[in-house]
Amino acid sequence: MAMPLSWKIGTVAASLLVAVLVWNGLSQYLAARQADEITRDSARAAALEAQQAKTQAEQYQAQLAADLKQQREDLSNTYQQVNEQARQYQAEQAIRLDKQRQENLAVQASYRLDRNQQCADGIVINHNGSGFTQAVGKDGGPISCKGDLATEPLR
Repeated sequence: MAMPLSWKIGTVAASLLVAVLVWNGLSQYLAARQADEITRDSARAAALEAQQAKTQAEQYQAQLAADLKQQREDLSNTYQQVNEQARQYQAEQAIRLDKQRQENLAVQASYRLDRNQQCADGIVINHNGSGFTQAVGKDGGPISCKGDLATEPLR
């Protein structure tokens, strides 16, 4: 039994239609699968980039924390050095002031009459045993006095 030509054409046309539909369906399936792979790859790449960014941010934060700690230690050391220098300066200043005070006392003492001297009529008189002499200044004249103080150094 032979098929009429119209049936043959119809069968070929139907087969062609089925093949086009299958091809279209397969193409859409493959395109969807490829889109899913691209989406997954993009998601993986984005997740990797996010992880790398997070790691870099953590490293940066750790570096900032270390830098801050170092700056605090440096500042603390600087404060300690400044405090130590201030203590040394104060100690040296106290020594200088004491030395100056001692020098001032020595100068004041050089104007004060000692036990072998007396002020008589405004002139320093030296007493040596049974003798008396006038104290003589740098200019060769007698040294003036008032009370127990001379007007120029005696020693």
